[in-house]
Amino acid sequence: MNNDNFNAGNSPAPTSTPSVDTLVFLNQPRAVDAGEGVNWISQSWSLVKEKLGMWVLINIVLFALIFIVSMIPFLNLLITFITPIFLGGIIAICENQRKTGQAEIGLLFAGFQQKFGALFAVGAINFAANLVGMIIAFIIGGSAIFSLMMEADQYGGPSDAAIFASSGTFAIAAIVMGIAALVGTALTWFAPALIMNHEFKVGEAISASLQAVKKNILPGILFFIVLAILVIISVIPLGLGLLISMPIMYVAYYSSYRSLFFAETAKMNTQAPQNNSIIQ
Repeated sequence: MNNDNFNAGNSPAPTSTPSVDTLVFLNQPRAVDAGEGVNWISQSWSLVKEKLGMWVLINIVLFALIFIVSMIPFLNLLITFITPIFLGGIIAICENQRKTGQAEIGLLFAGFQQKFGALFAVGAINFAANLVGMIIAFIIGGSAIFSLMMEADQYGGPSDAAIFASSGTFAIAAIVMGIAALVGTALTWFAPALIMNHEFKVGEAISASLQAVKKNILPGILFFIVLAILVIISVIPLGLGLLISMPIMYVAYYSSYRSLFFAETAKMNTQAPQNNSIIQ
């Protein structure tokens, strides 16, 4: 594992001097070793720890905003739609910190200011993928639910035998919903970074994100396993560890994108255009 695709050198982003990017953006994502999935987390931590206080503040502000929206009737339905917009802001903060060494909380709203429509569409695609999964799951498990409700209405509650008989159906429905959620994640994970930093259209960003996931299934699995363990551990001390683990997760959107969509010129197999980041 190496950190070459995270910043210009083998050390974390500087805190005072600008970072010169010696890597080249790839139109097509590259495949990496499985262990690189763990490296995404370590690279994320390298960026977070340089401005730890600011990232904790960013995490608190983002959590507060999402919590407020989730408490407002009907508006809470937009959470899935606006999440990629906030992620666009996270990408902007990370890109700016890599280049200048400064993490600016104002950039959290860069997605709203610069690429609102495209990022909202990314959220809509994720929502649609999950909605399709829920519809299919309901078709699969709907009859079982109806049977249990009828039995509960007649006898005051479903029997253990009826619940056991329906468990297999519910398990299949849950698997379908899980697959739909994974598809939604695969389609949208890298899209905010590609839209914010490289002027990708929504369709192009979704396609490139899916390609990146397909080429790096093992690194992705290892990444999510380690991340899940990290989050579980961080919950133990009264949840205070989430102040650290959540920023690491957010920044991992950026570190994984840098890992898969950048390479040294000597390692490139195809000609790639110059990085046209909108963050100067």
